[in-house]
Amino acid sequence: MASKRTMATTGTHFSTNPYTESMQKLKTQGKLAAKVTGYTLLSVTTATALIWQSYHLYIEHFLSHSPGSLNYKARLLLHGAYFREHIVPDYGMAAVYLDEVLRVALEEQHLDESHPDIVELRLRLAYDEWHAGNLFDAITQYTRAWVTMTKNSDDNDTLITTAKQLGDLYTRVGDLEKAEEYLTWAFYAVTKDDNDDVDILRKINVLCSLASLYAVQRQFHLALPLFLQALQAIPKEDDDQQQWLCTKAILQNQLAETFYGMGKSDEAMGWAQAALDSSSDGMAKYEDAKDCRECGGVVSNNLGKLLEMKGDFDQALMYYKQAQMYASTVDDTTSQIRYDENVIRLEKVIHPEEENATLVQDVLTVAPVKKKEQDAEQSPSQQGWMAWLQGGNKK
Repeated sequence: MASKRTMATTGTHFSTNPYTESMQKLKTQGKLAAKVTGYTLLSVTTATALIWQSYHLYIEHFLSHSPGSLNYKARLLLHGAYFREHIVPDYGMAAVYLDEVLRVALEEQHLDESHPDIVELRLRLAYDEWHAGNLFDAITQYTRAWVTMTKNSDDNDTLITTAKQLGDLYTRVGDLEKAEEYLTWAFYAVTKDDNDDVDILRKINVLCSLASLYAVQRQFHLALPLFLQALQAIPKEDDDQQQWLCTKAILQNQLAETFYGMGKSDEAMGWAQAALDSSSDGMAKYEDAKDCRECGGVVSNNLGKLLEMKGDFDQALMYYKQAQMYASTVDDTTSQIRYDENVIRLEKVIHPEEENATLVQDVLTVAPVKKKEQDAEQSPSQQGWMAWLQGGNKK
C-alpha cells in the first residue's frame, strides 16, 4: 500500500513552501509574457515592413515612376527624395537623397554622365538645391547638366529652360555678366525664326527674366521692348489653366515700374491702372487666382505711392487700404506689414489733429498716475511737512 501511495503521488508537483510556489508561478507568467511580447514584436515588425514596402510600391507605380536604368537601391532613395519633395517638403533632405542616387548610378552602376537619366536627375537635384537656398550648389548642378546637354542632347526646350534657370540664379547671386550670357542665349533660342514651336509660357518667362535683368541694371531702354514683346506674346484666347489674365496683369505692372524708372509718371500710372483692371478680371474669372491677387496687392501699393507723390493723399490711402485687403487674401505677411505701415503713415499725414488729440489724451492719462506714484514715494516726514504747510495735520 505504501508503494502504491508513493507511485500515485510522484506525478504531481506541489509544495507547501509559499516562496517556492510563487516563484514557479512567476516563471510561468514570465514565459507567457515573453511569448506574447515576442509575437507582438513580430506582428508589428511584419506590419511595418508590409506598410513600408506597400508605400514604396505606391510611389513607384502611381506617383513617381523611377527611370528603368536605376537599380533597386537607387529607386528606394529616389522614393525618399519624392517624399521630401511632395509629401513632407524638405528640399535640403531631398537634395541629399538625390545626391546619393547619382552616386549609386555613377559609381556603382557605372552609368555614363551623358546618360539621359543622369542628366534628368542632375536637373532635379539642381532644382532642389535652389529651393533649399543653396544657390551656388544649384548653379554647379545646372552647369554640369548644361555642358552635357550642349554636347549630346537635341532637347531644345530643356536647354532653353536650363539656360533661363542659370540666368536667374546668377542674377540672384549678383553675377550679372554671367546672367546676361545665359539669358541672351535663351532669348535668341526662343525668338529665332525657325523655332515657331517653342512653348509660349517658356518664351514669356525668358523675355521677362532678361528684361528684369536690364531693369535691375537701370537699363530701362533695353527692358521696355522686352516687356512689350512678352505682353504681345500672350494668346488672345484665354486659358483657365494658364490664367493668362494674371500673366497679363504682372507684365503690365512690370511696364508701369519700367516707365516709372524712366521718369514717366503718367505712363506708369496708366499701365498700373491697366494691371489692376486685368488682375480684377482674373479674380472674377478664375476660381483660384492667387497670382492675380498678389499682383493686385503690388499694383495697388504702387498706385498709392504714385498718387501720394502727386499730393492726392485721400486716393493714395484708398489704394493702400486696397493693397492691405489683397495681401490678407494670400496670407502674405511681409507685404501685409509694409502695406499696414503705409496706411498708418498716410493717415497721420491726413489727420494730424487726431494724432495730436491722441498725444494730449495720453499726457492727461499719464500725468495723474505719475503724480500718485511721486506722492507714494515721498518719505513720511515730507508728507507730514506738506500736510502742515497746507494747514493739515493739526492737533
